[in-house]
Amino acid sequence: MLTPTLETARVQMRPLTAADAETVYAAWASDPEVTRYMRYNTHTSVQDTLEWLSSEEANASKDTYYNWGLVLKESGALFGSGGIAETDGVFMLGYNIARPYWGLGLMTEAARGMLEFAVETLGAREFFAYHAKENPASGRVLEKLGFVYRQDGEFVSLDGARAYPSREYTLSVPARR
Repeated sequence: MLTPTLETARVQMRPLTAADAETVYAAWASDPEVTRYMRYNTHTSVQDTLEWLSSEEANASKDTYYNWGLVLKESGALFGSGGIAETDGVFMLGYNIARPYWGLGLMTEAARGMLEFAVETLGAREFFAYHAKENPASGRVLEKLGFVYRQDGEFVSLDGARAYPSREYTLSVPARR
């Protein structure tokens, strides 16, 4: 299924495209504070962002991968990204947003919309997420969404250069009768 556009009260979620490269780079992908606990490295050029967005466009029609650009409806500002990816019936949730939008509840709202899409459209019932222990704000987002802490773990950056102690969470959604 092609990644659809979703909406919540304040956020439009739409597929990212290569045309978003300069905005994504400037807003969050080049910000070391935003990318500090992400698996990807801080982007050092718009070309890094363009390469990532090209892979996002290639993945947009996969039935197991959905990633969205997060747009503030009020201003039209593209302020972050988030998505879900399915492996063996479990959907992993991930996200990041630009610093000026931290603490406003926008990520919780957008992630709730992503989860609703996964449950209602894809029939998802099991979710997984994690965050670096040093990033408790991400854990608060997960807890507001109903995720339950299960155990400590560790995740490694995509290039293998960094490892982060983490907290792992699950969410189970009962089947509708």
